[in-house]
Amino acid sequence: MTSRILGPLQERGFLLFIIGHFLSFTGSWIQTTALHWLIYSMRFSTADLGLFVFLTSFPSIFVTLIAGFIIDQLSRKKLLQVLILFSMVPPLLIFFIVYFEKQTFELLLLLSFFSSVFSSIDMPLRQVFISEIVSSKYLTQALSLQAFSFNSARMLGPALAGFIIDHIALSFCFLVNFFSFIPLFLFTFFIKYATSFKRSTGKFELREEVLRFLSFLKKEKKIPVILLLISSFTFLATSVLILLPLLTLQVLRGSAKDFALLSSATGVGALVGALTGFFRRERLTDMGQLMLAHIFWIFGMIGLIFGDSFPIYFMSMFFVGMSFTNFYPVANGLLQKHTPQELRGKVMSLFSVAFLGMAPLGQMFVGFLAEYISIKVLLLILVVVFTIINTIILRSLSKAYGH
Repeated sequence: MTSRILGPLQERGFLLFIIGHFLSFTGSWIQTTALHWLIYSMRFSTADLGLFVFLTSFPSIFVTLIAGFIIDQLSRKKLLQVLILFSMVPPLLIFFIVYFEKQTFELLLLLSFFSSVFSSIDMPLRQVFISEIVSSKYLTQALSLQAFSFNSARMLGPALAGFIIDHIALSFCFLVNFFSFIPLFLFTFFIKYATSFKRSTGKFELREEVLRFLSFLKKEKKIPVILLLISSFTFLATSVLILLPLLTLQVLRGSAKDFALLSSATGVGALVGALTGFFRRERLTDMGQLMLAHIFWIFGMIGLIFGDSFPIYFMSMFFVGMSFTNFYPVANGLLQKHTPQELRGKVMSLFSVAFLGMAPLGQMFVGFLAEYISIKVLLLILVVVFTIINTIILRSLSKAYGH
């Protein structure tokens, strides 16, 4: 009974990994929150903040596409250790730059870009690394705990950032992120492999692989529709996050602490959404849960449009966060369910492009529009466009399933 409840946590290597994973991601969310506040307070421009997010995130998706080849050719533990060391450099440099008040938009952009590049390899690497340090019977539970850890960090990180900014100094957010990598780096030396990994020794023919993959996409029509839905959801739904600083200052007349708490509300919602989605999955069809995710997002947006108080905004961002973790796990699962094992890597690469690529693109676009359109009107436009486009895509997907 105890073994079934604890699952992968009874394996020492995974327990060390998940603790280090949680600490490092908490540090990353602290830095992200502080950076967004810093960039906006430097220029008071959502367009510049959107451009910053785009330029630091979008180019790295091309690295994600080739990350699988790198991960499969090298020792995953050693690669993780090297990446952690490289990932510690940008936050340390940003700390000194901000501490001595030498920050510029261009310098922060450059250092954040390098952080994004390292992260684009680090994230898929950690997913694969988990499969090597836990027994196969615990893999599903381990991945669930990893998602739970990520969303817990997303909830805690922004709140800690607000506290540090208010009571210490904004620059120390980056120093905290630097130190957050150290536990995971040290823990990797005590983590042992639970499963062996065999590298492919066959000859790789790029042209044949591409043609085979295109043939599969043409035959399995659900896959392109699901990817289109993910792209649309990400472009429109996650773009509201770039408007948080503007909403905090213009509508709520709040401070960095209020901004951090609203960011944390998204994390709390995502955390609750992940848990409720797990227990609800047997009672709802996949299509039903996708629709529910859309309803959560629209409900949260209505609160942002018609509300003007912090409690309403906090609950609105809570529902926005719930929509994310009710949508992405189901969409990801549908992709993998309809994809054979030998093609899942390629489909997951497209999923990464749809997710990692559309988010900064959408945030840059919405940030630009916020310079010329009233914030409340812009939110209303987002809801209308989101509802029309995604309803059409969901109906197409429903027809593909014969509903």
